[in-house]
Amino acid sequence: MTQLKLMLPLDIKIKEAFAKGHDAEQNFIQNSAMFLCTTLRQHGPLMERRNKGNVLKALQYLLLISEVDETEIFKICLEYWNALAADLYREMLMTKTSNTASSARCVFYQTVLSRLRYIIISRMAKPEEVLVVENENGEVVREFMKDTDSINLYKNMRETIVYLTHLDYVDAERIMTDKLQNQVNGTEWSWKNLNTLCWAIGSISGAMHEEDEKRFLITVIRELLGLCEQKRGKDNKAIIASNIMYVVGQYPRFLQAHWRFLKTVVNKLFEFMLETHDGVQDMACDTFIKIAQKCRRHFVQVQAGEVTPFMEEILSTISTIICDLQPQQVHSFYEAVGYMISAQTEKFVQEPLIERYMLLPNQVWDDIINQATRNVDVLKDPDAVKQLANILKTNVRACKALGHPYVSQLGRIYLGMLNVYKSNTEV
Repeated sequence: MTQLKLMLPLDIKIKEAFAKGHDAEQNFIQNSAMFLCTTLRQHGPLMERRNKGNVLKALQYLLLISEVDETEIFKICLEYWNALAADLYREMLMTKTSNTASSARCVFYQTVLSRLRYIIISRMAKPEEVLVVENENGEVVREFMKDTDSINLYKNMRETIVYLTHLDYVDAERIMTDKLQNQVNGTEWSWKNLNTLCWAIGSISGAMHEEDEKRFLITVIRELLGLCEQKRGKDNKAIIASNIMYVVGQYPRFLQAHWRFLKTVVNKLFEFMLETHDGVQDMACDTFIKIAQKCRRHFVQVQAGEVTPFMEEILSTISTIICDLQPQQVHSFYEAVGYMISAQTEKFVQEPLIERYMLLPNQVWDDIINQATRNVDVLKDPDAVKQLANILKTNVRACKALGHPYVSQLGRIYLGMLNVYKSNTEV
């Protein structure tokens, strides 16, 4: 490792040197990353025993290089950091199994790992579930094409930050909480900073003890909801809404255990369904389905402090909730509510719920079928055909979510469906 003495002094900002450098300087930094990662992977344990000072110096260089704003260089560094974190995590599990003290290696790497947590949290890649993005013109838009490279990078970063959180969840929580406070007080406020922070928070679901996760999430959700109220402008609100939905969607265990937060989150999703900014409604519907699948029984039971199940409130306000949704979003909404109703196992309670649940589409269906009974040419009208197609798609999603109990709704529209089919197949 004598080559290290020939490199740049450790107080230089390699990130800035890379940004201002020409090809030769940038290539040198990339080659340095490959050299350090390869050497540490192959000879790290031996070097730890012979010269810890050089190992620390190499790791400090690698941390500085990991901050360089170049994805390919970061991927090189991440591969090593992932292997190191996984190795230390396995070692930690072995020490716990044998009831021995923390390994000397974990203590040795403690300061380096803390800095690494900060870097990964600050650079977290976008998860697949996030649909609201900032384009190259600084506009907040709906993402339609999936970026496979970004998704793969996120998966690798998520695995690494999960290992790092297991190794010291107190430090991970401290970094995330500090960065969240800096979003709220404005000292680090930006769309990018909020995004990377929330993507990191969402990625460590399950990596903390349940009580620690509960305390941490209560803080996170409250601060994000407060930030949404505090910030003005549709773009700001769209970004914050996107992050709220991503975080809550990643923590079903927390929502299952805390009804008050679950109800608050779902009501917030209903607000977001009225927000016409690109992508927000899609994310609201996707998150609603995810929560409905994981927490379905909570919506059909009377919760502490409530007089009736929350499902009653949802069914009585469906028309208001879905009034600004596009047809495909309405289909998603109906699928989500169907999952909830499927959790009601008492048939005499469930059947009236299904009847109220399908009331709106059934009213439109009945109206068109009645008109067609008087004049079959109604079924040739493009608008009527489009409405019938959308109602049938809603029924398909309801059937998927409800399962066998859907049979009562099927019986209600069956003859009408046969007559529509018959009239459309006659030459």
